[in-house]
Amino acid sequence: MNNGKAFNLFLLDGEVTGRMKCTLPSWSGLAYKIPRTYLDACKDRVHLKQSGVYFLFGKNDEEEDTVYIGQAGSRKNGEGVLFRVVEHLKDEFYFTEAVMFTTSDNSWGPTEISYLENKFTNLAIRTGRYTVKNGNEPNPGNVTEEKEAELEVYIEQFKLMLGILGYKIFVPLVKTPEPVEEDREDRELMLTLTRKITRSHKVIEAYCKQTDEGFVVLAGSQIEETDAEAIPDTIKKLRARCRKNNEIKDGVLTKNYLFKSPSYAASFVLGMTTNGKTAWKTADGVSLKTREKRTL
Repeated sequence: MNNGKAFNLFLLDGEVTGRMKCTLPSWSGLAYKIPRTYLDACKDRVHLKQSGVYFLFGKNDEEEDTVYIGQAGSRKNGEGVLFRVVEHLKDEFYFTEAVMFTTSDNSWGPTEISYLENKFTNLAIRTGRYTVKNGNEPNPGNVTEEKEAELEVYIEQFKLMLGILGYKIFVPLVKTPEPVEEDREDRELMLTLTRKITRSHKVIEAYCKQTDEGFVVLAGSQIEETDAEAIPDTIKKLRARCRKNNEIKDGVLTKNYLFKSPSYAASFVLGMTTNGKTAWKTADGVSLKTREKRTL
């Protein structure tokens, strides 16, 4: 059973759309979530003049969630991570919010922030929820095994802080399989969709997991390659983008995709408007609709 955690979330401006500070009792790590329009209001924040790592969140031209991850050391002129974030205002990538990590005792040097930037960047790429803007893999630096163990604690806590601040950048779409306790039901339901497509004379078989967030169509699922005339515009655009980015290759999905409804997940797979509650079925052939009725 997972242990509970208590974080402190302070609204610097007294409103949820303003600046936020996240801390953990009796721990030196600090996280600040700053909207782009509030960056100037933070210039007197002492902690943001220190060394740190930062995340810039926005959308790319295809409206995909996008992030740039960087680091900044404290400078002789008294500027640090905030100053580096402000420098990004002139970049082509338009970010709407920045999250900055530092410490209450300014204990990070070049080695620490290089290690953290490298780890966070690789974790974000591996999780696959966000498009990562970093062009090159950051240098991990040279850290001792003792320092690495210390920094891994920061990484685990900061991953949770990012989730609390509204960014699931490090949360896998599908949980890593773990042994299920005898008194606890597995909360991720595996579903299958099998359909013969008349217009292409192909049999499509796709796999999906119902999770806490919605319905994740799994990599390796077969995807109908042609679009029917009746298909939601958002699904049509997503399928086109996936084909362009080789995320659908030779009729097979190459990455996991999250949908908020079973019907959108099924429509994405089949390329046509589909009732997902009847299309998706459990291993014993029970439709999602029937299964949910049984739980009422």
